[in-house]
Amino acid sequence: MKAYSLLLILLCLAAGGVNAAEAPAKAATCVACHGADGNSMNPEWPSLAGQNVDYLVRQLNLFRSGQRNNALMAPMIAGLTDTDVTELAAYYAGQTPQAAASGDVALIAKGQNVTAYCVSCHGGQGKTANPEWPNLAGQQALYIEQQLAAYKSGARQHPHMQVAVRRLNATDMAAVAAYYSQLQP
Repeated sequence: MKAYSLLLILLCLAAGGVNAAEAPAKAATCVACHGADGNSMNPEWPSLAGQNVDYLVRQLNLFRSGQRNNALMAPMIAGLTDTDVTELAAYYAGQTPQAAASGDVALIAKGQNVTAYCVSCHGGQGKTANPEWPNLAGQQALYIEQQLAAYKSGARQHPHMQVAVRRLNATDMAAVAAYYSQLQP
């Protein structure tokens, strides 16, 4: 695991693209997975650009405390201070998000129908009014799918999400993910 973490850090540094005058120093650790501007190119990792500050702070704190478990994130956030968390969240929230459009286009219409329950929290166009909840518009489809499955299995906990995913099957989750991935953030 240490070798993999070191490789990720080296990739981050080699990737460049983060302007030190604009980004907090700790953002260099985030680049390889979440992109220099917060728009992830890897469908398994979320885009952070334009996300709500409160949501990002809460998620980083959940990772730091171990309440949200991810083997790749753990070493990356282990040394972050409260100030680092706040600065990173503010930086990524201020970046311009882009639509990933990474879902199965054949499922978009179905996804729009399945999201009827989702809009009460995540908004009609995937942009939430509550800063504690994530915007889903333009997010990576595979990432959304994985998170829905994690909520369904109980690996990730939130009382509203457990209710929301209870009746979703794998096709429904893929459809929801496809729909949100193509929305303009």
